[in-house]
Amino acid sequence: MAANQKIVFALVCLFLACDLVLGQQQAANSSDSDSDVAESRTFGHHFLRRISFALVPGAFVVGVITTLLAALTVVSIKGLGVGVILLVLAIGQMLSRALPVQAAAAYAAAPVPVQAPVPVVYSHSHTQQPVWLEKEW
Repeated sequence: MAANQKIVFALVCLFLACDLVLGQQQAANSSDSDSDVAESRTFGHHFLRRISFALVPGAFVVGVITTLLAALTVVSIKGLGVGVILLVLAIGQMLSRALPVQAAAAYAAAPVPVQAPVPVVYSHSHTQQPVWLEKEW
């Protein structure tokens, strides 16, 4: 039973010590909170310095994002242009196959006289012979 009393006494002493420490911390925090109210961390003395330090990396990030979006836009417009050109060519090909051409029918109805082929002469009379020049020194 004496051992139980020693354990209870030790726990009570520990509880009182913890209460004393917590009471001192609350007193210290209440005095610090008055200074926090007078000058906050966000809008305090060094607010402009913090903003100026954050402004340069923020502007850099915005510039990088803008550049990447511009490059993406250019690549997309280029792809769109190629797609439109291919679409126009495909539509033209479909129309040329589907619609009858009036000029082709009229051209096929009128026979065109075939000209006789030009005779080819295989002689060396028309070719120029090399000229040999001799230098007199």
